[in-house]
Amino acid sequence: MPGKNGDQFKAGDLVFAKMKGFPHWPARVDSGFKKRIPVYFFGTHQMYVQLTFCVTPNKNIVPYLGNKMKYGSGVRIRGFVEGMWEIQNTPGIGTKLKPPQRRRMR
Repeated sequence: MPGKNGDQFKAGDLVFAKMKGFPHWPARVDSGFKKRIPVYFFGTHQMYVQLTFCVTPNKNIVPYLGNKMKYGSGVRIRGFVEGMWEIQNTPGIGTKLKPPQRRRMR
C-alpha cells in the first residue's frame, strides 16, 4: 500500500479515485505505466488513466483502506452504491488479477 510520500500504487490495489466533476469513486488500480495509474471504476465498469507524479502525492487517488468512512458514504450518484458493494464483495470483477485474500480473524 502506498504511503503519504507519493509511493507508487501497484496493480490490484483498491483505491478511491477522483475525476473532475465527480466525487472520489471506488476503484482498483490496474497494471500501467511509471507515471500514470490506470484505474477501473467499480459500479460503472469504466477504465481511466490517472496522471500522477512521483515527487508530489496525488490527492486524486487515495487508498481504500483507511478512507472508506471518509469517501464511501453520502454519495447519491447512480452507480456509486453498486461500486461500493462491488469493491467490498467482488474486488476482482472485470480483471484477470486474483482478488486479494481476506485473513480470517480468530
